[in-house]
Amino acid sequence: MLNCDEIPPKLHEIKSEFLSHGFTAKEIGWEEWFCQAAQFQTILFHSPNGFAIASLDGKFISVNPALTQILGYTEKELLCIGFQDITHPDDLEEDLRSVEQFLQGKISSYKKEKRYKHKDGQYLWIEMDLTLIQNEKGFPNYFVAQLQDISERKYSEKALKETEENFKQLAGTVDEAFWMKDAESGKLLYVSPAYESIWGKSRESLFENPDSWLDSVLPEDKQAALDTIPRKKEDGNLNGKFRIRHMDGAEHWIRLRNFPVFGPNGNFERILSSARDITKQHELEKQLIHSQRMESIGSLAGGVAHDFNNILTVILGFTTLLEKNSGQPEKIQQYTGIIRKTAERGASLVRQLLTLARKVESFLRPLILNDILSEAANIASSTFPKSIRISLEATEEPILINADHTQIHQVFLNLFLNAKDAMPDGGTLSLKLKKEQCPFSDEEGDVATLEIQDSGIGMDEETVRKIFDPFFTTKEPGKGTGLGLSIVYGILENHKSKIQVESELGEGTKFTIYFPILGSSLPKIRDKSSTTKSISENKKTVLLVEDEEMLRISFSQYLAETGHTALYAKDGTEALSVYHENADKIDLVICDLNLPNENGLSVLKKIRSSDPNKPLVLASGYIDPNIRKDLENLNLKRILQKPYHFENILKLLEEIP
Repeated sequence: MLNCDEIPPKLHEIKSEFLSHGFTAKEIGWEEWFCQAAQFQTILFHSPNGFAIASLDGKFISVNPALTQILGYTEKELLCIGFQDITHPDDLEEDLRSVEQFLQGKISSYKKEKRYKHKDGQYLWIEMDLTLIQNEKGFPNYFVAQLQDISERKYSEKALKETEENFKQLAGTVDEAFWMKDAESGKLLYVSPAYESIWGKSRESLFENPDSWLDSVLPEDKQAALDTIPRKKEDGNLNGKFRIRHMDGAEHWIRLRNFPVFGPNGNFERILSSARDITKQHELEKQLIHSQRMESIGSLAGGVAHDFNNILTVILGFTTLLEKNSGQPEKIQQYTGIIRKTAERGASLVRQLLTLARKVESFLRPLILNDILSEAANIASSTFPKSIRISLEATEEPILINADHTQIHQVFLNLFLNAKDAMPDGGTLSLKLKKEQCPFSDEEGDVATLEIQDSGIGMDEETVRKIFDPFFTTKEPGKGTGLGLSIVYGILENHKSKIQVESELGEGTKFTIYFPILGSSLPKIRDKSSTTKSISENKKTVLLVEDEEMLRISFSQYLAETGHTALYAKDGTEALSVYHENADKIDLVICDLNLPNENGLSVLKKIRSSDPNKPLVLASGYIDPNIRKDLENLNLKRILQKPYHFENILKLLEEIP
């Protein structure tokens, strides 16, 4: 609190000692005093902040030019009014209370943000520093005020607050969860209400541990979830899909997007997360993909029937030749070899159709791209019209990618079928697979490039632009849903792969797919020559549970000829009876999945419960994905895919001590 006995002067006059307690002419000399007072007056006169001296009743005594500019009044106009006349009504009561506290000696200075009325009638936000000046006797003399226009800042704060409120209202109404945390400290700054419904956990739990959302992620999907978190500025926007276990026990699919937020100086400051429950969408997509897969099979049906009829005709023809040449060993060996190869071709065709038809969850794992392409090319060769020639050029080096076998198989067949439809009069479908440097500037390293080119009718520019749009089709009504290429695009996007299309009318079409490569390390292949035990030294007893009579007969005869013993049962009930009567003798159980009375899964479960160590084998032409968990719990020695070679059974027997 400053002391001065003199009446306060105008700010542009130099008359008194009010400027500072102890700062008097008697102490420093009149010349020095006048010099410093002049400097102080100059500072106040040219200051961008407003300065005023007011009487104890609030009347303005003196003001500097900056204050007149801030409030819009002339100096003369301000000296005719007091602060009460221009103070916002909502702020006046607090001002009067503060003046009373000044006069009672309770406070010596006062700082607040308040509103003053501009001459044009608009209210301004002012930050005011008010100090009471006392005389040497300690009595209040006058007020000195410094005032700064903070309207722009206050309006910005108000706009920001309104924006935040609008965001909170929006975040509270949408079914997507948002949260933001500090990139350096990891501290959570905000989380929207939708988090509680999606995760089944309270928002408080996320504030306590900003990474606790990861605790709900299924173990097998944990890495996919971790891959969505940006670690540095260069990571950019990351997103991914994974499953969580909701607090109600249900399994939910989540799509999470993470965005790095940068400060004014470009520093990586925050992470904004956006999560949506896509369980229903995932199920619909799965059904849509399966439906389109069935459409693909329908398109292949004619070719499949033709190829199977050819296979059966070959087998029947050479069976007749066997009967006629039963006394000629060389011809018998030649004919049986042809029959075997033809049957294997039929089995391969069935396997590929089952691969295309099965309805399973997407499962990414390391696969050799060359093999998937070869399988799809083979089925196309078997089913397409002979007027279409299929050319395959692939690098001999195996290319390993992270993929879902069924979905990539479907991608290839969809593109092949489009090529077939574009060549109604025949032509060439050229397939080229190679490894090359990634052509995209935002990515590094090698990629697997697959070119699928046809010599068909081609497309115009407008068609090319729409080619991946859902339900867009150039085919006649009833000949396609328009989903094939949109599903191709979606599958490749989920595989972090890219696809490009080039086409001109009359010049054919070329699709180019770019797959990210995992690396050169391939799964180890078991040495087929590792078995050394002689069959004659290792006789075993096998229980075959099979409802197909001819398979039981041929299997029993084959085992007998190789020195082993076969027991068999035609259904589940008989299988359990035979097993319990001969449990000590049986070395291996081979059980078909689809059996009368009691299915193979139930039979194997009962056998396993009675003998935890008995070698069990499941044989089937098709296994429902829904029972795979049960099969894993049975600790099976092997799953045999029908049709199988009897030689494979011998290898199994050789592995049993």
